[in-house]
Amino acid sequence: MVRHFLSPVVTKAVAASVVGCALLVLPTRAQAQDAAGGGLGQGFGAQGQLAISAELGAGFDKVTHGGWTAAIKPAGDYFILPAISAGGFAGFSTGNDSYQELLVGARGGFNVNVTSNVGAWAKVGVAYDHAKNPLRNPNTTTFSTSTTYLTVDVPIMFHIVPHLFVGLGPYYYLKVAGDGNTGYGAHSLVGGWF
Repeated sequence: MVRHFLSPVVTKAVAASVVGCALLVLPTRAQAQDAAGGGLGQGFGAQGQLAISAELGAGFDKVTHGGWTAAIKPAGDYFILPAISAGGFAGFSTGNDSYQELLVGARGGFNVNVTSNVGAWAKVGVAYDHAKNPLRNPNTTTFSTSTTYLTVDVPIMFHIVPHLFVGLGPYYYLKVAGDGNTGYGAHSLVGGWF
């Protein structure tokens, strides 16, 4: 039998695949052991849980028109299956030049607990947004926009004490219809689950 050796590039690719698969399996096994040991984030994302959260206007916000905004977006998500959530959110923003914005939406999510204290909770949804901002000319009427968005956000979750979490991560709002603009940035998240 003649033995054929793989090229160094193929050997490295195979080794990287084996290590990558092992890293994907190890957190799952460690997570099952942590559940018995009582880690801080243990059990987050279990079927039947309700997570109440609010996204706060901490961080930066990139929009086409500029200016400052402060926002809060309370949300409720229910885990219909292990690690899979469905929920809704509503938001209110205010800013310079009497800017006001109302947002409502629905979303689905997938939670991954990397350790008992750290994880990621990716969420995708659809939102309707209505914003109004008086034009700078005081003799004109108020300008308003209505927009439908596809929303994506992926906060990194930190379970600081049992049943309480904070998160920080990027978001992207893709305009599907209406007058508004596509937006992206980062926001923070705080909430609890039971």
